[in-house]
Amino acid sequence: MIDSGLFHVFSDEDRRRYVEGLATVLKPGGRLFLLCFSDEEPGTQGPRRVSQKELHDAFAQGWVIESIEPTRAEVRPDLKDLTFSEGGPKAWLAVIRRA
Repeated sequence: MIDSGLFHVFSDEDRRRYVEGLATVLKPGGRLFLLCFSDEEPGTQGPRRVSQKELHDAFAQGWVIESIEPTRAEVRPDLKDLTFSEGGPKAWLAVIRRA
């Protein structure tokens, strides 16, 4: 399953419901590939930033985080008025397995 830029838009409560919903559609052993804005991205423009701790907390029950790697996200061309780090906003790419 792929989440490219969805997780970071949720409130804390919605994140909990999102993870619960994922558990109903992803079989044990299945993997989620999740790309979200990183808390290492400076500024406040764009979506909410996510820390590695928040990822670990959200997926603490019934999931195994296999990796969290720093990466860059692409920005839609129509959002050119937003300012992010050179090379694109800093992001996390996480591979998370359902236990």
